[in-house]
This record gives sequence, structure tokens and C-alpha cells, in this order.
Amino acid sequence: MTPLSKPAVDANALETTVLNLWCEFLTRYFDGQAHDIGATKAVAFPKVELQFQQSAVSQPLDQISGVAITMVWSEGDRHRWTSWWPSATTRQEICYERVAWNFWVRASGRNARANGRLASDRLSGLLGNRAETHALGQKGICRLKPAAPRAIQDTDYVLRLVTVAATLRYPILSQI
Repeated sequence: MTPLSKPAVDANALETTVLNLWCEFLTRYFDGQAHDIGATKAVAFPKVELQFQQSAVSQPLDQISGVAITMVWSEGDRHRWTSWWPSATTRQEICYERVAWNFWVRASGRNARANGRLASDRLSGLLGNRAETHALGQKGICRLKPAAPRAIQDTDYVLRLVTVAATLRYPILSQI
């Protein structure tokens, strides 16, 4: 597991830091190459177009990569609590927040059903692997719980949904 280089989750730029971490993490895997996942060697990952929030996927999708994953922050049941975290020199107030994201996997073109299923299955499996997501946990995106991919009816794409619940952990403000 290679550590992530983007800054950790930050209360002063919550959405930006979280989306940057997700982008760096997902880009490592969905590049069209094979990656070792846990004890499984050389798991083939499709090359996908990654988008976040309300960004539109390229059109026509099948001329780019044929598969796109769009991550959207879900505004469902968000729950927040705080605690004090001791450090070497002071105490720091830490916020824990339960959140959820929807990963919309779209596929079009030849073999769209198989490609969409492969991308959504790889995404769900990857996010359920604690060893692989440890780098996200070190930056404040913890306790990932992906749901199994669901097929969604759509007239334009093969559309699948992977919902992921998680806990964000970040300092509220410096206590120095």
C-alpha cells in the first residue's frame, strides 16, 4: 500500500480534501492495468473516466473509455460527534462524521453490460478490502462499507450504483 500524497481530511476544506483523496485513490486502480489486491495477484481493472459531484461525463462515452464512474456525496443520514484526542503536546478536538457516497458507474458501447458490471464489481470489492483502503483511513476516510452493486434502469447507459457508507475523521481546529 502506497500512502496518499494529498492532504488529509480538513474541516476548513471538507469537500475539497475528501474529493481530492478519492480522486488520487481511485486513479491508482482504474487505469486499465492489473493490480494486486490483498492476496489476489494481478486483478485487471478497467480504464474509466472519473468524475465528481455534478461533473458531466464525456460524450460520447464509448469513444473515450466506454466506462465512467461519478462519485456524488449523498445527503442522507449524516451524523456527527466529537471527542478529545490526546497528542504529545496538547489535546485536539476530533470530529467523526458518518457519511455516504453514491458511485454511479455508466457504460456504453460494445460490451457495455459486461464492462459496467466489471467496473462496479471491482469498485465494490476494492472499497471492501481494508488492506487496500488503509491509505484512505490514514487520511481520515475510515470504516468503508460498500453495498453490493445494483443495476439501475436507464435508457442512455448501462447504469450501476455502488453506495458506500463511511466515517470521516478530522480535527476541528488547532488547540495550540
